[in-house]
Amino acid sequence: MSNNKFKQKSPLQRFLFIFGLFFFVIYLGLGCMFILWKDMPITLDYTSRALFGGVLIIYGIFRFYRLWNK
Repeated sequence: MSNNKFKQKSPLQRFLFIFGLFFFVIYLGLGCMFILWKDMPITLDYTSRALFGGVLIIYGIFRFYRLWNK
């Protein structure tokens, strides 16, 4: 069994990991915002907002999964 996952990462890899986590939180937050914010300044019906919010949340989870497996 290889122990490569627990090696010390370079500063660039660490930065990219934190950057990826940051965008995971951004996508998750935006998705929740689109779903839960009732008086949103963007005029979309609730179905479109919920669909777009769901897509953002799924994309954020997908990015986190790819980041974690790297």
